Amino acid sequence: RLRGLKPDRFLVVTDEAVEKHYGSYLDALGSDGTPVFKYVLPCGDQCKAMKHLMGLIDWSFESGGTRSSVVVGFGGGALMNITGLFAGIVYRGFRLVYVPTTLLAMHDVTTSLKTSICHWGRKNNIGIYYAPTLILMDLAFCRTLPQDELLSGLGELCKNAALFGGDHAKGFVEAFSKDVLNECCGGAAESLTLEDKDLVKLTRLGVRAKMDILCVDATENLQGMVFEYGHTFSHAMEKAYGDGTIPHGIGVCYGMLCSSYVAEKIGIMSAEARAEHDAMVRLLTDRWSLPEPKPSINKVMGYAMNDSKRGILEEEAHEITDLVVSKIGNIVSDHPSNLAKFDKKYVEEWFELMGFQWEQ
Repeated sequence: RLRGLKPDRFLVVTDEAVEKHYGSYLDALGSDGTPVFKYVLPCGDQCKAMKHLMGLIDWSFESGGTRSSVVVGFGGGALMNITGLFAGIVYRGFRLVYVPTTLLAMHDVTTSLKTSICHWGRKNNIGIYYAPTLILMDLAFCRTLPQDELLSGLGELCKNAALFGGDHAKGFVEAFSKDVLNECCGGAAESLTLEDKDLVKLTRLGVRAKMDILCVDATENLQGMVFEYGHTFSHAMEKAYGDGTIPHGIGVCYGMLCSSYVAEKIGIMSAEARAEHDAMVRLLTDRWSLPEPKPSINKVMGYAMNDSKRGILEEEAHEITDLVVSKIGNIVSDHPSNLAKFDKKYVEEWFELMGFQWEQ
């Protein structure tokens, strides 16, 4: 499929971990004589920096890249984010192919047109929308995923389950309740494995969730904002802890627990609906505790109050924005973006209940 694009050269972007374990996976690209150039980035969000974006741009010119070249992103979600941005701006757009190697990248990242890097201490605040020419998924990569990466991919599927209910909630819960996950070590995260047939089922559900929305909102600015559920608080915790400390999907699950706390406090979610919602989310968070020491509430809220969604709802100084649901499968909002704003004091209360402290 890749050679069928008939490029003058392949520009392969990967990360250190993928290069170590699967460095030869794409060797056949050059078997017909097509030149192949490779650029290796740091792992995780460390790669999503302006210096690396500029490095990719310079490398593409040094390698003789032209409008006939094809960029191949080979790695996880963060790697896809910066590769997509790079491919979209050089020559106003290289042809782009994604070869995702993590569960999260397969069903959540590569199915989105969003690309990004992190700059000025903020999360995903520089980026464009850019569509790949091709996405190639090989679920065999998931068999060797580190547990954090598996949990991260499951976390975004949990988010879809909470947002859409129905088959998404059923499929996610069944993955835990019917021995699909191997819990031979008392349910510890280290023991989790996923059978191939269930991995295929969950990945298809994740892709379907994205495609159903992107068909009507390709840039995720209106209906597509639903995928931001829990992300205001997740991104804030991820940045406050330091990039790479909390797997993104797990951070999203903790962000969803914060949102459900707020939803009950402001009278949108009943105690019973919250209990059902949180029980599903805790299928993951109970297996991955937030590490100690926790960052200060001041630090987390500093990031949360500068989230990239801020300004869409014209918040007052004391307000913050995320999504709220009244129950699994029922989003509550009176704005086309599906977002809701509320007093930040409820978010601060949740962090206090979770054991975060104020810095005096």
